[in-house]
Amino acid sequence: MARPEPVRLRRGKEFHQAEQADWRRTAQGEVAIEKGIKKPSGRLGRIDILAGADTNSVGVAEVKATDWDRMTVPSLRRNVARQVRQIWGYIESQLAQGKEVSPGIIFPTRPESMERMELIEALFEEHGIAVVWKDESIEERRARSAASPLREHSPP
Repeated sequence: MARPEPVRLRRGKEFHQAEQADWRRTAQGEVAIEKGIKKPSGRLGRIDILAGADTNSVGVAEVKATDWDRMTVPSLRRNVARQVRQIWGYIESQLAQGKEVSPGIIFPTRPESMERMELIEALFEEHGIAVVWKDESIEERRARSAASPLREHSPP
C-alpha cells in the first residue's frame, strides 16, 4: 500500500494548482499552464505560468511553496540560487524566440522575519526576478516599498 502524501507536499500542490487556475481566470491574453519548452542548453523544462504566450512580451511565473523559515541562511541562499537557475532557463527559452520577458516567482507566505524576506527578495532581484508573496496585499507591498531605504537613493 502506498504511503500517504506528506501534508506539506499536498498543500504545495494545492497552492500551485490554485495559483494556475487564478491566472487562467483573471489574466488578460493567452495564459499557458505547464508550458513545455526547450532551454538553450537543450534540456527540457516546464514553465508553470506563461502569460502572453501569443505576443512578443511574455510573463514567466514560477510557483513555489517554499518554507523559508525552516532553512538555515546558507540553505536559503542555495535554494534561491537553484530557483534562479531554473527560472533563467525559462527566460532564455523565451529570449531565444525574440520575446521580451518579465519574470517572477510566487510564494504563498512571507517568512516570519522581515530581514529574511528582504534577503530573499534581494537575491532574486539581483537576477531581475520579481517576488510575490500571496499573503501580502498590494497596499502592504506599496507601503513596504515606500519605506525602503533604497527608495531614498533612487532618482525621482
